[in-house]
Amino acid sequence: MRVKVNDNDLYYQRLGNGHPVILIHGHHQDGAIFDKLVAPLSLYYTVYVPDMRGHGLSSGEASEHYQTDVEDLAEFMRQLGLKDAYILGYGAGGVAALLLANQYPHLVSKLIVAGTYVNGNGVTAGHITWNSLRGFLIGDRDSRVALKETFIDPRKLKQIQIPTLCVVGEKDWVKVEHVRWYSQLLPNSRLVIMPRQKHESYVVHSLKLLDLIKDFYQEK
Repeated sequence: MRVKVNDNDLYYQRLGNGHPVILIHGHHQDGAIFDKLVAPLSLYYTVYVPDMRGHGLSSGEASEHYQTDVEDLAEFMRQLGLKDAYILGYGAGGVAALLLANQYPHLVSKLIVAGTYVNGNGVTAGHITWNSLRGFLIGDRDSRVALKETFIDPRKLKQIQIPTLCVVGEKDWVKVEHVRWYSQLLPNSRLVIMPRQKHESYVVHSLKLLDLIKDFYQEK
């Protein structure tokens, strides 16, 4: 399916019935990373999986600012009549999801962020080097955005009142202590550390988050 969002055609998958769940991919990815999750989640929810602009089957170029992704997500939800959605944001998708929850609280009622960092102290030196090489030597836009724009003011995090689950792999290049720190800033959140998991192993083409997602979204 496709929908016109801020002058771009966003491709998205839709499957199931029930409360809307939106799965948001990260940089250098598209919605296909969630292929294992869509069908089982659709037994309980209506699952929406957009490809962000410039990724996958969506048109345009990758955004130069996280705020562009936030506005695209808000407009995507308006076009489809979605509100009070449950959202899972992975990596950079988690940054966009946190900003969305801060700026448009009526659109999001529960949030999971996985493998997400909110400032440059949250990742290993090796990952910063990798993004620097891609961003400035080969001109990769996603890498430049990650380097230059990954920062959420702690005051904004403290304003997010919805139930939030902050997930990180034990062996992730996103630092566990960093996720522990910002999870404590969110007024209604808790931390989950995935044992023995690396950055992609528990999310990308994986069912490892399925029970966690179902249990969290079904909580009263």
